[in-house]
Amino acid sequence: MSITDFNATWNSAGNENLDAYLEATGCPKEFFDVVKSGTLTYEFSQSGDTITVKSSSTSSGPDKPPQTNTFKFGQEFEEVGVDGQKRKAVVTFAGGKLTYNYPDFNGKGTAGSMVKEVSGGKLTETVSLGSVTAKVFYTK
Repeated sequence: MSITDFNATWNSAGNENLDAYLEATGCPKEFFDVVKSGTLTYEFSQSGDTITVKSSSTSSGPDKPPQTNTFKFGQEFEEVGVDGQKRKAVVTFAGGKLTYNYPDFNGKGTAGSMVKEVSGGKLTETVSLGSVTAKVFYTK
């Protein structure tokens, strides 16, 4: 598996345990259905050793424009999420998986992670915050 397998536009197509994850992030419960009914889109591209990920969500609303994050593997960078929140992250690529590590995901010292993997033409994103894990599935 190569990093170029990620280079595409991916749209969310389902999830597992997302309610528990949203609760762990502090997302207000009244927004759960809005978040889950929206479409999250990732556009991956790369130039040399620099990876660019543009993310947008139909549930973010017009006041939350698409976010573009650029990083190099193993180097800390400040990621801006589709929710507009800024988080420090380090991304690695090994075994065909993009792994994002957040030493302080929520500003309260809680570590988080996100692992993205392409298999069978689909992208699976596994997100973890503390002891809570969820999956979001994407198609091209």
